[in-house]
Amino acid sequence: MLFLNWILATGAAGAFIGYMAAPTDFFWELIASGFVVGIAQWVVLRRYIKSAVWWIPVSGFGWILGIFLMIFTRDIFNPVVDFLTSVGGLWGVFWLNLVGQPINFVVFGFAQWLVLRRYFRYAFWWIFASTLSGAFRVAAGSYACAVTCKIGHGSISNGVGWAASAAITGIVLVWLVDNHYKNLPSG
Repeated sequence: MLFLNWILATGAAGAFIGYMAAPTDFFWELIASGFVVGIAQWVVLRRYIKSAVWWIPVSGFGWILGIFLMIFTRDIFNPVVDFLTSVGGLWGVFWLNLVGQPINFVVFGFAQWLVLRRYFRYAFWWIFASTLSGAFRVAAGSYACAVTCKIGHGSISNGVGWAASAAITGIVLVWLVDNHYKNLPSG
C-alpha cells in the first residue's frame, strides 16, 4: 500500500504542478515543485516516520538548490547534450533535461536523505534512487507529453513523469520501511 500511495501522491502533485505551470508560469516548475511534491509525499510518509513534517522544507529547498546547480552546470554539459541531440534523434530539450534532471534530483535526494538517515539504516540508497528517478521523470514525462500535451497542457505529462520518479524512489522507500528501521529510543 505504501508503494501505491507514494506513486499516487507524487503523481497527483506533479499533475497539479503541470496544471499550474501551464503554459507560461515557470514559478511552479522551478520554485514550488519541491514544496508541492514534499507536501504530497509527507501525507504518505508521516505514517512511517516521526517528525516527517521536515520532509516538506528539505524537499522544497533541496529542489531549489538542485535547480540552481542544474542551471550552473548547464554549460559544462552542453557539449554532451549537443552530441546526444545529433546522434540520439530526439529533441534537444529532452536531452538537456535527461542530463540535467539527475543533477537536480541528486541534490533533492540528498536533502530528503537528511530526514531519512535519522530513521533508516542504509538511507544513503535514497540519494542514488532519487538521482535515477530524475532520468525516469524526464523519459516518462516527455513520452507522455508527446501524446497528451495538446490536451492536458502539461498536467498529464508532469503527473506521469513524477509518478515514474516515485516508482523508483518508492521501491527504495518500501525496502527501507520494511527492513531497515534504526533502533531509536522511544519518546
